[in-house]
This record gives sequence, C-alpha cells and structure tokens, in this order.
Amino acid sequence: MRTLLFAALAFSVVMTGCKNQTSTISETESQENIAETKGGISDRIAYIDIDSLIAQYNMAIDLRAEIEAKYKKAETELQNRTRRLEKDVMDYQEKVQKVLITRSEAANIEENLNKQQQSLVEHRDKVLGELAEQEQVMNNKIYYAVVDYLKEFNADYKYAMIVSTTASGPILNADPSLNVTKEVLTVLNARYEQEKNSKK
Repeated sequence: MRTLLFAALAFSVVMTGCKNQTSTISETESQENIAETKGGISDRIAYIDIDSLIAQYNMAIDLRAEIEAKYKKAETELQNRTRRLEKDVMDYQEKVQKVLITRSEAANIEENLNKQQQSLVEHRDKVLGELAEQEQVMNNKIYYAVVDYLKEFNADYKYAMIVSTTASGPILNADPSLNVTKEVLTVLNARYEQEKNSKK
C-alpha cells in the first residue's frame, strides 16, 4: 500500500514537472518570438527632416520661386492701383478745397472714387485668394511626390513607419541611421530633373 502511494506520488511529481517544463519551454519560445519580431527590421521607424527636404528638393525650389514671382507681380500691381487711387483722392480734395468743382461734380467724383476703392479691395481679395489656392496646389504637388515615392521606397516594409520632423519638431534625438532624408531626396531630385527634361 505504501509502495503504491509512493509510486502514485512520484508519478504526480514527474507529470507536474513535465507540465512546468512544457510551460517554461512554451513561454521561452513565445518570448523569443516576440523578441525576434521586436528586434527585427519590422519595428524600425525611419524619419525625414522635412525642412531639409523642402529646402533642397528641386521641385519645391522651382515651385516656390514661381509662386513668389506671382506674389511679387500681384503686389506691384496692387501698389500701382493704390497709388493711382490715392492720387485721384488728393486731386479731388484739392478741387473741393479750392472750390474748382460744383457740388454735383464733387458728388459724382466721390461716388466714382468709392467705386474705385471697392473695386480695388475686391480685386486684392480675389488675387490673394487665387495665390493662396495656387500655393495650396504647390504644397500638394510636393507632398504627393514625396508620399508616392515613399510607398515605393518602403514597399518591402523595411521600416514599420516613416515619420517627418522639423527643426522644432517632436523628434529631439534619434539614431542618424534612421534618417532617410538624403536617400529620398537623391531619388526625388533625379526623377524631377528627368521629368523636366522630358518636357523640354
């Protein structure tokens, strides 16, 4: 009886030990798998310094120069129209002060000046609205050129994520090997130059 009890107890201890060993092996394997996934390539997060990219991306440089030229042209035109209106107002005031026009003529001139001013304000708002829209289109062209290439660049999901940062952005310190700005910029510039040459 005592021998039988001892045998049963021994069997129970062996089985518990096997279970614990199996559980330990299973947990160890699971931890190794997690570590392998976390330590693998798939958890790497690359980043792009967007300030550097925009400053050196030839498409951005060309588009920015184009929009700046339009702003400058619009500014010159608006300044010229404003000066003409100011001159007309001063002429009107001088004529009124010197009583060189009748009250009826003064009323007509004043009405005309008000219309000129309203027209100038409407024209300014229209021009600035169009320029803002063109600037938005420019930003979208740059954005989609970068994003579309990044899909190709990271097609094999070498990086789990590619984020952008700026000089005052959220990334304060990072492994320089994760900065892919130069790699991306080199290809973007080469493609843009090729596209420009094909249009000539």
